[in-house]
Amino acid sequence: MTEAVAQSQRFSIVIPTYQRRDVLVETIRALARLETPWPCELIVVVDGSTDGSAEAARAVPVPFPVRVLEQDNQGAAAARNHGAGEARGEVLLFLDDDMVADPRLLVEHDAVLRQGADAVIGHIPLHPDSPRTLLSSGVEQWARERHERLLQTRGQLSLGDLLTGQLSVRRDVFERAAGFDESFNARGEFGAEDTDFLHRLLRSGAAVRYAPGAVTHQRYVVTPEQNMRQWRQGGRADAVLVRKHPDLLPEILAAHRAGTPSGRLLSRWAHLVPSRLGRAVARPVVARAASVATGLLTGWAYTRLRDACYWRGVAEGGGFGLTGSAPVVLAYHAVEKVDDPVVGEWCVTPEQLEQHVEALTAAGFTFVGLRDVLDRSRGRAPLPPRSVLLTFDDAYTSLLDGALPVTAPRGIPAVVFVVSGQLGGTNRWDAERGAVELPLLDVDQLRRLVEEGWSLGVHSATHAHLTQQDAAGLDRELVQSLADLRATGLPIEPVLAYPFGEHDVRVRAATRRAGYTAAFALEGPRHPRTRRGRYAWPRIEVRRSTSPQALVATVLRPPRAPLAELERDARGIARRALETVRSRTHP
Repeated sequence: MTEAVAQSQRFSIVIPTYQRRDVLVETIRALARLETPWPCELIVVVDGSTDGSAEAARAVPVPFPVRVLEQDNQGAAAARNHGAGEARGEVLLFLDDDMVADPRLLVEHDAVLRQGADAVIGHIPLHPDSPRTLLSSGVEQWARERHERLLQTRGQLSLGDLLTGQLSVRRDVFERAAGFDESFNARGEFGAEDTDFLHRLLRSGAAVRYAPGAVTHQRYVVTPEQNMRQWRQGGRADAVLVRKHPDLLPEILAAHRAGTPSGRLLSRWAHLVPSRLGRAVARPVVARAASVATGLLTGWAYTRLRDACYWRGVAEGGGFGLTGSAPVVLAYHAVEKVDDPVVGEWCVTPEQLEQHVEALTAAGFTFVGLRDVLDRSRGRAPLPPRSVLLTFDDAYTSLLDGALPVTAPRGIPAVVFVVSGQLGGTNRWDAERGAVELPLLDVDQLRRLVEEGWSLGVHSATHAHLTQQDAAGLDRELVQSLADLRATGLPIEPVLAYPFGEHDVRVRAATRRAGYTAAFALEGPRHPRTRRGRYAWPRIEVRRSTSPQALVATVLRPPRAPLAELERDARGIARRALETVRSRTHP
């Protein structure tokens, strides 16, 4: 039936479709068997298909009004919005084109809606006629476990449940939410528009409920090649999603196992693998995944390749940096003129610091504080584009007369890392090498910096080489220093800057155990850039010879030395193994 319907409808069923004529026809035939105690209608939106989907949809006999709308390929979000805009129903029921409905689908949705729900999602088990492959077996298991979890938690929704494969929503609620965000798949790509929509509904206070009796069987016909492409597109979409909803980042990272060894590896390096090499590696695995008779090795390999596609997509979408990239952290030391062959190169004058700040500002950089950077790392809040954090190691008294007059008028926050055993003392670790002794800030002077908006962190107890310390030495340098500084009453952040920028896997593990929430390293000619996360946050070391132009160029294109990083960690692992052997040999 295609005639216009003037009367009000209870349900408007909206199905977007693209290039899946045969699957769509089966879905419509199932809808013809629905129990419909009230008027309803079906709207099929053909999103640029060239396979005859529109004609086939019009030819299926259905005992209620059907309209088939056609548009250029604009993606699922635009197709759903188009269908919703033409709908007359009090309730919009969105179905994917591969959802074969149980006859009581509408009745079950209606029952939960009448209990006060604003939106309802249902059970979507695998259709028994789906091709038996590695992928369909995974979908079958996922749907079963999802259903059991939602029953046990009484419908407590997680990120992975925010899907529109089967979703009903009251028309007025849909309109207040302004529909689906079409920017997620404007080029006809896959992913995230459903998560975004339902997340906005939940955040607005809408009641979204699970209806276990509302069943549509998914006829899963996606091939391994298509699945790989979807995951890559999904990665691009998730990068956009995180910039729009930073609070979703922790759940997204957990869902994609970013904290596991393979997750860390793939998230950092997958996008650097040449496409031709990636395709060559994937080809035999993808071929085997098309069969259900695959072993554990094939399943493991396919999952890793699919994850690699996802992280490649994330990188293509701008990454999870909330603003497209991580903040830049600069490391300074004393801010005064020091004519000394040992430490003079690591001291900048107040005029140089001011020139650096002005050059970065002119290049479009924004200065942020330590809290901003830590919140961003936890996914709590975004940072402005081109964010910069200023840090100062050792806590020289020259910060009061040299740095503060530069930062305070501009409202620039900064961080100073304090050596707990030298409060009000001098840089004895440099003097032991023949350097001039420079005075360090005492408690009252540090408190003045705090009053100006600066943050205080830890720079160990004695400025020791941490990679050369045994377990007792690390405990003294890390645990005791934090406790001693907190005992002064100063607002010490549990954040560490490694002395000399030196760290390895053993030191990072000790830092985490000591209760620090983050740690900063160094990068530069003597320090390879690190990508070890919150416990080796890279900083660019700024020196007397660093010109404003060179600083801006370095900030825009920081150096990288992954082989040196691996060598450093290998030394740390060997040192830890040696300690273990010694402890067992000499108890």
